[in-house]
Amino acid sequence: MDFTNLLILAYFVLLAVTLRKRWGIIQGPWLFFFRAFFPNWKFYHGINPAPRLYVRGQTESGTWTDWFLIYPRLPRKLTHWVHNPAVNLALTHQNLVDHLANDINDLPAEGDVRHLITYQLVSRLAQQAMQGDRWGDQAMIAIEHPSNLTAFQYEVRMELPEGASSQTMLQSPVMPLWN
Repeated sequence: MDFTNLLILAYFVLLAVTLRKRWGIIQGPWLFFFRAFFPNWKFYHGINPAPRLYVRGQTESGTWTDWFLIYPRLPRKLTHWVHNPAVNLALTHQNLVDHLANDINDLPAEGDVRHLITYQLVSRLAQQAMQGDRWGDQAMIAIEHPSNLTAFQYEVRMELPEGASSQTMLQSPVMPLWN
């Protein structure tokens, strides 16, 4: 057994021992990374509002673009049955937004959302989307946006299927767009 496999095994043993002592919600900064191994299964609890990430950019003149939805609805191909890294990456990004929404709900009243790891990761994801990043051959933002953007902002909105209703859960401050 090589060293990497031994470390992974030790990590899972440590998590199992910790969970045995403390049944319930997995908490703590070092247990946070355990969530990366499992998707968010809350979508099986019925039709509830789901978190969606929207971004907008600010041009050099100070005008704002429209809000753009970042959601992994990529075209399906037959080859995806065997190999689909772009779709997996897009779904991982959506899973990150789901985890941010859960972390916001679990945040104590005096807590600061900016200190959450998921907040920092979603901020970086929104920035990458505004800079034109892609999931494989598909752009993260399906609509062409101006190239002279200097700042961006994002929102996490809770939406029912088909966009029937929307409620803003989090709106970020205006952040500079680094190139």
